[in-house]
Amino acid sequence: MRPLARLRLTAEGLAEVLDADPSLGLEGRGPCAELVQGQDPFSRPLCSRCPVQRELKRGAYRASTPLLLKGKRLRCQGYRENGGYLVELYPERAEPPDLLLELSRLTRHLLRHPEAFPDALESFLGVLRQGLGMDAAELFLADPEGHHLILTAYEGLHREAFLEKPWFHLGEGYPGIVALHREPLFTHALQQDPRYLRQKVKQLGYQTYICYPLELPHGLIGVLNLAARNPELDHQEALEALSRIAPLFASTLYTLLTRLGEVGLLALGERLYRGEVAEARHTFLQALKRLAQATGVRLVTSGGERMELGLVPPCAMRNCPAWRGEVVGLKNGLPDCPEAEGRPRICLPLWAKGQVVAVGTLFHARPPKPPTGPAAPALWFSRLATPLLFPHNEAQELDLEVYALGGFRLRFRGKELSPKDFGRSGAYRLFKFFLANKDRALYTDDLAEAFFPELEPERARQEVYALVYHLRKTLPGIVEREGEYYRLHLPERRFLDFERFEELMRKADLEEGLSAFKTLRQALELYKGPLFGDDPYGEWAEAERTYLQERALSGLLRLGDLAEALGYKEVAKEAYARALKLEPFLQEAKRRLEALKG
Repeated sequence: MRPLARLRLTAEGLAEVLDADPSLGLEGRGPCAELVQGQDPFSRPLCSRCPVQRELKRGAYRASTPLLLKGKRLRCQGYRENGGYLVELYPERAEPPDLLLELSRLTRHLLRHPEAFPDALESFLGVLRQGLGMDAAELFLADPEGHHLILTAYEGLHREAFLEKPWFHLGEGYPGIVALHREPLFTHALQQDPRYLRQKVKQLGYQTYICYPLELPHGLIGVLNLAARNPELDHQEALEALSRIAPLFASTLYTLLTRLGEVGLLALGERLYRGEVAEARHTFLQALKRLAQATGVRLVTSGGERMELGLVPPCAMRNCPAWRGEVVGLKNGLPDCPEAEGRPRICLPLWAKGQVVAVGTLFHARPPKPPTGPAAPALWFSRLATPLLFPHNEAQELDLEVYALGGFRLRFRGKELSPKDFGRSGAYRLFKFFLANKDRALYTDDLAEAFFPELEPERARQEVYALVYHLRKTLPGIVEREGEYYRLHLPERRFLDFERFEELMRKADLEEGLSAFKTLRQALELYKGPLFGDDPYGEWAEAERTYLQERALSGLLRLGDLAEALGYKEVAKEAYARALKLEPFLQEAKRRLEALKG
């Protein structure tokens, strides 16, 4: 719906009318309060104490208020835009907002002001909730290791009831089930559904619940939930709206969280380069404290070394479940750490190459809203910096080496293994299947269907158990069973060529010029061909195979572009030729190669 009027404001409140319905009598330039002269519902002057400008100046990306203008009931909506504000006037009962437009405004705002992450997300959830006629909206973000889903933003009624359980394991509750299967889940009979675990929400009469995955080609970034007490709400309309906004929302979140990691890395990179490890860690603590808006931060290494900043109460931290990879806390709905007491806190496991190498604790004078809100951003902020703060000893012999790009070779604890070493060839193929899904939990029934579709379900499950037995016998500790599903447990001392390829490609994404050129060449040397090239018809690897090939193609094109800019024409030719070998009909590579050949 087109607004009745649009005004562009400077940061000082000077307005220019871009367009307006003639009946409103708005035209010209000047202070916004003098141009509009709106009133509140009690006919008192409103624009002189404009709540929209007040909220925008405090950092909100959008704000709105009802007002009276020439006897008409309107809604004034404002957005931050290009150092100023855009203000739009709508009828009080206007059509629901354009969610894609709102999301694009949120994306633009967050990319410029990542520090506004919590408040901006809550504002967008409010727009989403109201636009779809829901009572509550919540966002769970996955931690970087893919173990947990943590409530990061909430907007709506009955906040305390929804905070009853603000985190879930994969496969646990509605968010965990959706994260595991990567498919939407909905119900109109929430009170009778045992999969929903928050009893206070059920007691308040909520009936409709919609849970939607926020997924990218390489993994899940979070889960978006909507709830309402009305059991008659049309879930199909909500699902269609979520299907339109989910891809952009997921990519926005991933971009922002990756940028947080980059900021965390830059905060200590220069000091580490000079060998100032203690100063680097102190810089890291300062940045983490500022991001989480905490009153104090503690970092304890696995070797017992402690670093503290701000107001930090005592804690032994010997038996804290965070050492086992759990996110725990106090006075915030998280599982309680047995040693915790006093002020609200969140204890976070900090990972490096598959192991918890330190525990970080955030202390707050008052719990944030929601209390777990800083947890996921802090983990993403730390993920790139942690391996540098606690460097891995590369001189040690690797426990596992896998070369899967272009073929498949495997070394375990220094010994090269073949299919015969697994006892059954199916166990060898099962390991490849786990590698293709290395960040996912796999149900026994899913494995049975993938490997033995022709057998009866019970017989197929028995066959899966046998393959897992042989796999564990050959590669001890490589597969863990957690309830009804299996998960690949990769050793810390490992090398997976496709994992390293993706790490280097992500690093190159953050670089420019010669630095990006060097990183891309290093990454693309690893790409010998399609993932599991020895099993080209394995449909189970098709999604990951396609994703990695697309990454390689885009990397080759960018490498060629950088090589041309740096004057390395032969390298550019080689890059475009390799791209055409991967994709013979790639017109851009063909055009560039022909131009270089003259």
